[in-house]
Amino acid sequence: MSNHTCNHCHHCNTKESETREKLNKKDIILYIVSIIIFVLTFIPILENYKILGYLLVIILSGYELIIEGIKNIFKLNFEEDTLMTIAVIAAFCLGEFPESCMVVLLFRLGEFLEEKAVEKSNKSIKNIVEIKAKTANIIDEKENIKVVNVEEVKIGEKIIIKPGEIVPLDCKILKGTANLDMSSLTGESMPVAVKENEEILSGSINLNRKFNMRSTKRL
Repeated sequence: MSNHTCNHCHHCNTKESETREKLNKKDIILYIVSIIIFVLTFIPILENYKILGYLLVIILSGYELIIEGIKNIFKLNFEEDTLMTIAVIAAFCLGEFPESCMVVLLFRLGEFLEEKAVEKSNKSIKNIVEIKAKTANIIDEKENIKVVNVEEVKIGEKIIIKPGEIVPLDCKILKGTANLDMSSLTGESMPVAVKENEEILSGSINLNRKFNMRSTKRL
């Protein structure tokens, strides 16, 4: 039953992701078409079609903004969409057609950039989750090394990190020094030198020599 539920959720998430991607592509295509039409309005030979062109720009690139804004006006909910809608309609009614188009185009551009930034941020978070270690080399009371599931490691247990291994848990170095790759956590491209008594984050990668540490958090 649980496996069936997980498969169902995975299928729903995949379908939702595909739908969102299709919607984004549609919005981008409409936005590009809007820009092309806006540029065409500056051609003298199309002078008689300028107002129609401006109207198409606003409808194609800002239909979601306008619809949401109008709904909010009736609800007396003056959020960002509402204010932008009022600004666009007011500019158009006053004959400031290019300005009304620019408001919509710049607003949509800002939304696209924001979506891209969120997408990049989510991808970075996903990458951090994926690099988590699954096992840890704990040192028992007899100084023997035992490989255990990282979820079994308790706070205060001694762990040895070998070269090339991922730090499985937040910890404090007990003995030794090393250089760590923390680019996936901090964005820092250069190796970070760590020494005794320093605290380091899980997900860091040991680049050169082994060191002992004591876990300060559980998974």
